[in-house]
Amino acid sequence: MHRRRTIRAILAFALAVPGLPSRAQVGTRVDAPPRASRRPRLHALPPAVDLAADAVASRARRVPILLMFDRDDCPYCERALREHLVPMSRDAPWRDDALFRQVEVDKALPVVDFDGSATTHRAIAARYGATLTPTIFVVDASGTSIAEPVVGLLTADFYGAYLDDALRKGLAKLRI
Repeated sequence: MHRRRTIRAILAFALAVPGLPSRAQVGTRVDAPPRASRRPRLHALPPAVDLAADAVASRARRVPILLMFDRDDCPYCERALREHLVPMSRDAPWRDDALFRQVEVDKALPVVDFDGSATTHRAIAARYGATLTPTIFVVDASGTSIAEPVVGLLTADFYGAYLDDALRKGLAKLRI
């Protein structure tokens, strides 16, 4: 608990200092040419397959849905997944208080959208305006963003705090 308060205090100070970026900004552009060597992804969240079913679960449990927009050859995504997102999705409190889904921005994988219509991962990424990966959106059961997106991975030391803050804000909006 003390560690969390210290991290939040440091984060609040960093965000209050003029000239410092308020959110992470380094990542892989969605429209960048693919890298020559693609290694298999070692860490991943459950893929977005049926967002309508996820919406039902989100509504019933009153928990947010974290959408992680990823690109197959994004080294920043691999690090975000390995060091932050996969552990968060497995451990308390977020294991029980959020749904985690991964959206592959560079693939036309089929997915059922929040409204039950058929679409693709690429189309969902375009709708949310995800132009840099990793990008994190915390959304409600209708797919509406309920926290400021976390874009890129610049300050790895604070990345977990950014994610935790976005999820807490989303959860608070759903449990008013």
